[in-house]
Amino acid sequence: MYDTTTDQPVRSNVTVFILSGFIQGLACRLALEYWPRSNQLQTALLPAAIIGIVIFCFILQMSVSEQRRHGSLPAALGIGGLFALLALWYILQLPDTTTHPNSWKGVVTVSSMLSGTLLLYFMLPFVQSWPDREHGHFRYPDLFRHSWDNFFVLLVAVLLTGAYWLLIVLWVMLFNMIGIRLFRDIFFNATFAWLSLPVVFALGIHIGLTHDRIITALRRIVLSLCGWLMPLLALITLLFGASLPFTGLAPVWNTGYSTPILLCLIGANIVLLNGIFQDGANPVRYPAPLLRLIEVAMLLMPVFALLGAYSTWLRINQHGLSPKRIYLVILLVIAGCYSFAYAFAVFRRNKPWMGTIRPANTAIALLVCLFIILVHSPLINPPAISARNQLHRLFSGRTTPEKFDFGALKFQFGIPGEKALQKLSNLPPDSPLLKKIAGQLAAVNRADSYYRWKENQRKNQHSAPPKFTLLGDEHISLQGLAGAIEEDQCQAQPCVLYPVDLDQDNRKELILIDTTYFLHQMVLFARDNNGNWQKQGVLGNATDSKTQNKLVQQLKTGSARPVPAQYQSLQIGTTVYHFVPDRLTETVTDSREK
Repeated sequence: MYDTTTDQPVRSNVTVFILSGFIQGLACRLALEYWPRSNQLQTALLPAAIIGIVIFCFILQMSVSEQRRHGSLPAALGIGGLFALLALWYILQLPDTTTHPNSWKGVVTVSSMLSGTLLLYFMLPFVQSWPDREHGHFRYPDLFRHSWDNFFVLLVAVLLTGAYWLLIVLWVMLFNMIGIRLFRDIFFNATFAWLSLPVVFALGIHIGLTHDRIITALRRIVLSLCGWLMPLLALITLLFGASLPFTGLAPVWNTGYSTPILLCLIGANIVLLNGIFQDGANPVRYPAPLLRLIEVAMLLMPVFALLGAYSTWLRINQHGLSPKRIYLVILLVIAGCYSFAYAFAVFRRNKPWMGTIRPANTAIALLVCLFIILVHSPLINPPAISARNQLHRLFSGRTTPEKFDFGALKFQFGIPGEKALQKLSNLPPDSPLLKKIAGQLAAVNRADSYYRWKENQRKNQHSAPPKFTLLGDEHISLQGLAGAIEEDQCQAQPCVLYPVDLDQDNRKELILIDTTYFLHQMVLFARDNNGNWQKQGVLGNATDSKTQNKLVQQLKTGSARPVPAQYQSLQIGTTVYHFVPDRLTETVTDSREK
């Protein structure tokens, strides 16, 4: 990178990168070797300390230089300590998953990883731009340059690390091929990998930082791509906004995933607009019609943000809060801040064009950092807020016991959800609510996963018996067949059953054809030794509804007969191997053939 005061490439001692990378790898390796498993606090403190060390070294690698060494050390210590505290809080609130899988752990893990990455991305340019402030204020060109260049620097580090490990693999395989196993034992070892890979990654960062001309060229290429793509995205945004008055909003609400799509549209507009605006030093070279098109797209962004907010409010009003919906609300708040700030920049009409987004981007970036810290701290605890909201809806009668999601409390809301379930179990024995939910509490306590609990709920719900149409005059009992078919099958319209003896045991099997689905296979059912219907397999490939109806008509005319297999099965020892053709073949035979 360039030093903004001297306009010379920033130089840094390679020893700092090697040493910091080695410390990262050594800390991770020692943690895995001596991981405490008896004490919960120690189990939480160790990974939190490791994360703090890794982040401290990473911030040092990305910001240290001969000119800025003293300023980067306190920042690295502060951010490393912040990440350590956030990691400690995250680990301490994890539920005990030894008795049952709690999918909330996966939700919060993904959220923590993505949020941690975003937090680093937003904070790092401020650390790198700190020494070059003017009158106590950050220079927007510095923030812009670092926020884009950091991506390419890390890309160089990833490429170097990947190439290094591929060469190590080649080294091992070459000597392994001639019978020398020494290098396999040395390199394919956890200690070697943990100690060497972080060092190589740190050297990759050093290479990216010192080859500033290449990084600048990559940035310019990507920004040029943004310039070509922005008019297309603005056109898509305008056409979509213009279509809503004619299609109505009902299709948007019915998708079930409208808010994430609208957020993607807003995010794409934010990224590409910043790609063409850059740091505001150079005018945007678009014809006036294209500039007006982009401005209209910016004016539509608040509309899409409000549509996403209303869609999310409908879901919350219908089903209550959940950790995922709280995360979505926070994303909508951030998207709304960007949308209204960019729409306001259109009305300002100052120079440079859309110049108001510069202070807005700086302020919103700091706001994003604040949100990420708060939502992953005790101050805003999405699982606890969600559990309290769900209990309030149950106690107030907004959610009936029959529709209450007990499985979400146990498997998706972490420790607060389990405490909420315990609170329901501790209701007075004569409580009317406890009498209504006692069976549900017992069922959710028996379940070992959210999926299993939902399956049991569906099976226990009353549903109409499946409908069948039996072809021919056969008198065959269908008792027990409903339990052998797929759930909710043969409900909308009757399935066709064709009795036929395919195994020549003088007992009829049943071929089931379901014409409800667009693609379906004929399914064969037969009775087992206990007289229960069991699915045996399928006949042929999946066919569309038109072909299935044609098959039904042919079965009604009686043009179906068992045909012996072209190739017999082969038994080797006690195992029987059945022939399966490479492709489906249809043989047309003479209708008079017997």
